[in-house]
Amino acid sequence: MTRLRKGARPATYAEARAAREAVVAVSLRCAGDEGCLPRSLATVLPCRAVPGRARGTWPTWTVGVRARLPFGAHAWVEAEGRMVEERADPSYFRPLFSVPAEGAT
Repeated sequence: MTRLRKGARPATYAEARAAREAVVAVSLRCAGDEGCLPRSLATVLPCRAVPGRARGTWPTWTVGVRARLPFGAHAWVEAEGRMVEERADPSYFRPLFSVPAEGAT
């Protein structure tokens, strides 16, 4: 993921949301509750190849776990400091690691 993000600027919330909406519109697996990993991966990739932009964009790709029982892993994307179109409150998850845009904090 760190190689894929190289040279991309941080994605805006609108850009990341548009990519996520396109992914869930064409993939039942990604649209489902159990599709968080493929959905998050499929969201960051189209952002990287934005037509008309030399290097594209990159939302923050994050993998974490539920903060409450039952234990469960989850993957999501963030842009402008917030989770993109996730139904759960952000406090429900604890990030384990993230891959932000190069140079972003």
